[in-house]
Amino acid sequence: MRVYDQIREVLRNLPLPLPVVDVELEDYVDSGGDNALRVWVILDERIEDRSLSGPAVVRLKAAIRECLLRHGITEFPYISLVKASERAAVDTGE
Repeated sequence: MRVYDQIREVLRNLPLPLPVVDVELEDYVDSGGDNALRVWVILDERIEDRSLSGPAVVRLKAAIRECLLRHGITEFPYISLVKASERAAVDTGE
């Protein structure tokens, strides 16, 4: 199992403060040319934007960063919170 698959499984099972449906990880090269990690946090489609409070998002992102570091992943994680429909739109370029 690839290390990203293992981390993905760990992240999916974290007690996160928001309704996370899935987590996707991708290798990424940032605008400075540095290796990084793109983390897509897929939220339940029914979540309303107003329920995405600052403290909840901060806790979620901190939990992801801590998990990655525990697994020896030191690349900077660019974390995006999206609904499945929004993620699909990114993939299709809509």
